Amino acid sequence: SKLKQEIQQLQGQLEGYKSENERLRYGETTALTTMRHNAQVASEYLNKAAQDAETSIKQLLSGRETLCFVSQLLTSIDKITEIHD
Repeated sequence: SKLKQEIQQLQGQLEGYKSENERLRYGETTALTTMRHNAQVASEYLNKAAQDAETSIKQLLSGRETLCFVSQLLTSIDKITEIHD
């Protein structure tokens, strides 16, 4: 009788542990899903930032070329005015 009672108690504990294990596995699955989602979002943001940086660099290089061209024009104008002086 005492052993049966102890077996029932242990079976109850076992069921409790099984339930807790299932809850933990569900929580782990949810955490992994959330982590994957967050990684995907971060990847998209980083890719967008890289694309924006590339666009900005291209714009800066284009602006640099324009500045060099204007500088050359001004130098040419300066030389032309020297010739007529």
